[in-house]
Amino acid sequence: MQILYKDWLTIARQLNLSLEATREVQERNPLDWYRLTESANGILNGLIAYASRERRKELNKANLDPLRVSELTALHDEVLAINNNTQNFKSMDRMEELINKYGPILKAANLE
Repeated sequence: MQILYKDWLTIARQLNLSLEATREVQERNPLDWYRLTESANGILNGLIAYASRERRKELNKANLDPLRVSELTALHDEVLAINNNTQNFKSMDRMEELINKYGPILKAANLE
């Protein structure tokens, strides 16, 4: 059985249901996708470069730290796999997740 919108309004009024929106729906700016894509790409590529550079530095040390090399290799491989997966760039929500997760890591790396 289908109910017409006008009938639904009549029923809602009879039951004293609020006809106000329960939440505000905000439309996204169409340019957000491009902004998010560039931000996510920049962060991921920055981390790939950082991990590669720091790993090379560590390997060139006379007294290298194998744990640090392992951590940098894992970071490089993880971020490279994410960057190479095009599915990560098809959703604005997913790109925001990546930015929120990896942005602080890149920021902290640049503060070292």
